[in-house]
Amino acid sequence: MKRNTLRLGAVTFALSALVFVGCADTMEKSKMMDDSKKMHSMDKMTKMEAAFGGEKDVAYSKKLWEQLKATKLNSTPATLYVGGPPHGAVREVLEGKIDGNRVIVKRNYGGEGVSIESVKKDREKFLKAVTIMIKKDGYDPKNNDWYWAKYKADGSLHQTPKGEKIAGKFPGCIGCHNSASGGDLVFVHNKEANADITLVDTMKKMK
Repeated sequence: MKRNTLRLGAVTFALSALVFVGCADTMEKSKMMDDSKKMHSMDKMTKMEAAFGGEKDVAYSKKLWEQLKATKLNSTPATLYVGGPPHGAVREVLEGKIDGNRVIVKRNYGGEGVSIESVKKDREKFLKAVTIMIKKDGYDPKNNDWYWAKYKADGSLHQTPKGEKIAGKFPGCIGCHNSASGGDLVFVHNKEANADITLVDTMKKMK
């Protein structure tokens, strides 16, 4: 009887151990799943909160492109001048307002045979990028609330070598424009410095 009791106790202990191991294994798997969900959620939040190239900034860039077309800020011929990196070898700068906000548009031209004369004859052929900066109150107080974007001729966004879309608080633009002597991250444009900026009455253009 005593031997049977010992055997029963041993079996009970073994079963309890198996149950404990099973529960521990289940708890570990559950923890791993929770950790995985948290990591996925954090990754998603990081992408959403990216300084540039996030969903909100890209969505705004599409809206802005349509407004650039509607106000003729992307098609009004302006004063052409010789430039250099990071913008076009030949370029023109226009300024106006969109939704009451100051916007500066730089149309950048390049490619074989580019010159002021060749661009005058065929702007569409040599247009390589349209870079913009537009004021958005409260968007980026640290950097004077400018939103930046770099478009291709068709309105899609240029990307960094890592595949990040250039729209938003782009450090390349901010770093360069922080050296501007014109104040407010805006370079001075006049005949002595490079070329006159072309002011566009956007309200009139939209009528």
